[in-house]
Amino acid sequence: MTGQSLPRGAYTASPCRSCRAPKPVRWYLCGRCWAGLPEPARRALNLRDGQALARLRQLHAHIDSEQPLEELEITP
Repeated sequence: MTGQSLPRGAYTASPCRSCRAPKPVRWYLCGRCWAGLPEPARRALNLRDGQALARLRQLHAHIDSEQPLEELEITP
């Protein structure tokens, strides 16, 4: 271990796509980045339907284009 403590829970080897911090299993982002998303975007990303993967791709495209998370708009 590196001397840094991680919060309790299952963490993956894949870091948060936005800030590169460790993130829990099955989470799109770490808690800090998730809290930085606009509320409508969080609601849309929490929906489990046939468009869920398309919304996740919108999130990834937004992050990869290096735009601020606060400006994210997800199409429901």
